[in-house]
Amino acid sequence: MMNKEATLKTFDMKNLPLVVDVVVPLWSPPIGDSEFKRFNVEYIVRNNISENDYRFELVDSDENLLSAAFFTRKGDSSKVEEWYAKESVRFSDELKNASEMSRTYLTMMDECTLSLMNADDIKMSLFVSRKPGAGSEILNRLCKMLSSHGWKNLYLWTDCDCNWSWYEKHGFTLVQEDSYEPFSSEHEDYKTYIYKKKN
Repeated sequence: MMNKEATLKTFDMKNLPLVVDVVVPLWSPPIGDSEFKRFNVEYIVRNNISENDYRFELVDSDENLLSAAFFTRKGDSSKVEEWYAKESVRFSDELKNASEMSRTYLTMMDECTLSLMNADDIKMSLFVSRKPGAGSEILNRLCKMLSSHGWKNLYLWTDCDCNWSWYEKHGFTLVQEDSYEPFSSEHEDYKTYIYKKKN
């Protein structure tokens, strides 16, 4: 259980680099230098931040970021393509083509998840914890809040590169499992998962 002094707030975009720091080691593409890898991961993070009021962070009493969670409703959009068009010009066409693989994958999985949702369901787009226990804490607080706002089910998608079993331990039910061929190898399928939790 987290410290009672931890506060749930609207996400402050100045903390975005801290979120990127957490996932760079996990989501970096296999090619490019550290600048490109960080750019590609920041694209993934920004892709999951919709233009809505469902962006949250949990901070300690010193305003240090503990965890963050972002949600998307049907019909929401993000400003990621504007950011990508501006920031990608410094990279070669080869690197931009590699980045396009991430963009195609994210779009496909988002569309697949949204297609399963009703108008009164909401999708957790991104969920990052910087301190043990902070992930469970923000999820518990936000599930109560989402329920009070009338959202019936919480959906999310993840894949075999993430700790997908964590969601099963926290009340999520697997509703769809697939293999993504472009990321699969001759010896191993790249698994994708869509989960659902009743609020």
